[in-house]
Amino acid sequence: MSYPTRSKSKHAQAFGLLLGTTLFAATVGLSSSSISAPQSQAPALTAKQHAIQDSWSKRGVWEYPLLGFSGFLSEQEYLDPSVAERNPPPLNAEARAFRVKVRETLAKEGRALFNPTADCMPIGIPYLLAYPATFEIQFSKGRAMMLYDNREYRIIYTDGRGHPEPDDIEPGFFGHSIGHWEGDTFVVDTVGLRGGDKMQIEPHIPFTSAMHVVERWTPNGPDKIDVEVTMTDPGIMTAPWVVTRTMERRSDLELMEAICVENNRNPTRADGEPTVLGPDGSVLH
Repeated sequence: MSYPTRSKSKHAQAFGLLLGTTLFAATVGLSSSSISAPQSQAPALTAKQHAIQDSWSKRGVWEYPLLGFSGFLSEQEYLDPSVAERNPPPLNAEARAFRVKVRETLAKEGRALFNPTADCMPIGIPYLLAYPATFEIQFSKGRAMMLYDNREYRIIYTDGRGHPEPDDIEPGFFGHSIGHWEGDTFVVDTVGLRGGDKMQIEPHIPFTSAMHVVERWTPNGPDKIDVEVTMTDPGIMTAPWVVTRTMERRSDLELMEAICVENNRNPTRADGEPTVLGPDGSVLH
């Protein structure tokens, strides 16, 4: 991470410096059909579902304190190619070989061969679900919104609409998300993610436009939410990847403006090589 904020964890600072991750405020460019009237009426919420929404929207911010779905606990672990992932993604042979090469090159040469967040590009989904940024959750009629400390935001439609036809979605960093309640669990379904060289599941795992993400947000006490994330992408995976993250509330914090382009620590050179700048502006790697 390249700029100070009251809501930043030490894990974010460590991984941000190592991996050159930066943040960007962005909206999703969807076609007009993606914001049309709902196709069906959403069922009325129960009193308990209303209470959960109100609780999640209270003062404070939510955060996931580590980085990534694979289970690395520190930058030292990630930089050591002999340390295996605790939650290994079911990558196909080509995707697995690419990640191994990226980790080895980063460890031996200090170079990141693949870094979609360089030059303040958005993090996007699903990476934001395993990234140590802080965010608020706000519910209103027909939608839920997640507002991030870097001025990124995500809209989840809850008015009963379905996804637009695939040809009617302009693929984006956040895709098209619809949500509904199943008992105490808020279920979010996302399609229309752009994939390619500007997106990654977590550090250095690219995905394709076939990516489909389903999240199940379930309260675990007043200040925790267990989020089961199912990622399906036949372009890079041999099976769906199911990982559970726990979001934690910090009631003593609030979002603080952080504009990456005003202090970009992760620019790319003229030849396209991503770099990381130190506090004095010199290139670290």
